[in-house]
Amino acid sequence: MTEKKEVIVKFLREWVVGYVKHKDILTKNITNIKEEQDRIVIEFKDKEQVFLIRPTADDSFIQGINKDKNIGIVMLNSKENLDFLMNKWNKLIKFDKLTIFFVNPFSELEKKWFISPYVHNKICDKDSLKLGLKTMFETVESITEEELMKRI
Repeated sequence: MTEKKEVIVKFLREWVVGYVKHKDILTKNITNIKEEQDRIVIEFKDKEQVFLIRPTADDSFIQGINKDKNIGIVMLNSKENLDFLMNKWNKLIKFDKLTIFFVNPFSELEKKWFISPYVHNKICDKDSLKLGLKTMFETVESITEEELMKRI
């Protein structure tokens, strides 16, 4: 992993930990958080959630998904990553415990949007999939790795 990528992954890892802790303020279900280089393992009272930090998606992204685990993929909200989601949609809908988070911690709009392709595929109109994904994408300002590096 390049030094630039390490900086981005570390920044996103810290952001995810803050996000998850904030969501848990009232329920207090987190029992342990284990941070690794490009992943976070969060143990809740009733389940375990693994977040893989992948700022930019590529084909290895899909290989890292364990079908039996609750997996969250955290990536930047970039056009490139949206295109990846659309192009790999038919592969991603096979993972029923997968959620993909598109984030931009510096966005003036929302900071994140997320989707569970398996669930979304069951309830969405196939003809409007691309329009729906693009609409969700636009709720968060787009950001590239280079733009993120300038901000952190």
